[in-house]
Amino acid sequence: MKKAVITLMMLTASATAFAKGGAHLDQQKVDSDMQQLSAIKEEGAAFIMIDEDSSYVAVEYVGKWEEINNYVSHKQAKQRKLEKVNKQFVYSKTGETLASLEQKIVDHIQADQPKYFSVDVYRDYHGDSGEFNYLARVVEYN
Repeated sequence: MKKAVITLMMLTASATAFAKGGAHLDQQKVDSDMQQLSAIKEEGAAFIMIDEDSSYVAVEYVGKWEEINNYVSHKQAKQRKLEKVNKQFVYSKTGETLASLEQKIVDHIQADQPKYFSVDVYRDYHGDSGEFNYLARVVEYN
C-alpha cells in the first residue's frame, strides 16, 4: 500500500512539473513573438504643390519613420516605473492553438494601441480531451 501511495505521489509530482514546463515554454514563445511586434511612428510633414496650368501634382515628404517596440516584461515595467492603466484577459477556445491566441492578442494591441504592454500566458488542460485552453493577461502601461 505504501509503495502504491508513493508511486501515485511521484506520478502526480511529475505530471505537475511537466504541465508547468509546458506553460513556461508557451510563455517563452509568446515573449519572443511579442518582442518581434513593432509599430511605425511617423514624424514629418508633407508638402503638396499644385500647378494650375498642368495636370500633375508634386508631393514631397520630409520626415522619418521610427520603429517602436512597446512590449516589456513585468520586470522592465517596474524598472522603468511604468504605470498600469489597463488589464485585459484574452481567451482561446478549446482546441485553438497558441498561435491563434497570439493573433487575438495582436488584434487587441492594435485596437487599444497602448504605449507599453506585457503578456502573461496560462494554459489549462481541458478534461479528457487532450487539448488545452489558453488564457493571456495583457497589462497595458503608460
